[in-house]
Amino acid sequence: MAGNFARSLSQSRRSHQSISSSPLKASLIAVFTALSLATNYAMIDIPNVKLMDALVFIAAFLFGLEVGLGSAISIWAVYGFINPWGQDDFTLLLFLMIGECFYAIAGALLSRASAARELLSNTRPYGRMSLIFGLIGFQATFAYDVLTNFGSWIFKTSTLYQAFIIGMITGVPFAILHEASNIAFFAFVVPLAIGASKRMGLAVQDKAK
Repeated sequence: MAGNFARSLSQSRRSHQSISSSPLKASLIAVFTALSLATNYAMIDIPNVKLMDALVFIAAFLFGLEVGLGSAISIWAVYGFINPWGQDDFTLLLFLMIGECFYAIAGALLSRASAARELLSNTRPYGRMSLIFGLIGFQATFAYDVLTNFGSWIFKTSTLYQAFIIGMITGVPFAILHEASNIAFFAFVVPLAIGASKRMGLAVQDKAK
């Protein structure tokens, strides 16, 4: 999968454009949005298990925060309305978009850390890198679940505290699935995809070098 992912983005390398180029950013956002939506619909029968979060993280890690945020918002602008499980209301959709941006922020921040340079230079054992990415994936997913569970009850309860408590309790089964699957995706898929992208010669934002 990581090899196919890298090949799908290889055109961004051949274009010889800067990542700061608006047309290239728009193209990258379109690619990551399409990949995320395709995998979302392919996995639609598995509740809260999606590659989307990992793809948004990868987009920001490799190509910068703007590409990651653009992908996160674009995905939910489509998936929030065209969804076999039902259309989201505008309030919940806003919370979902904000929550999805957590993954973009995490990817952009990690790309500036020494761990990113070690991954790209292959100086750190893969197992330890998987642990780092898995932990970051769990933290971002936990924050996402807390926010979106709260948002789903914010106008259905009399106080914000009630919305938080009820959201946390009722969302536990889905949160467990979401967090467990994302730990696996971030620990294994993300490092493989980033490593494959490096081998394919894809551009990585300069601050990660």
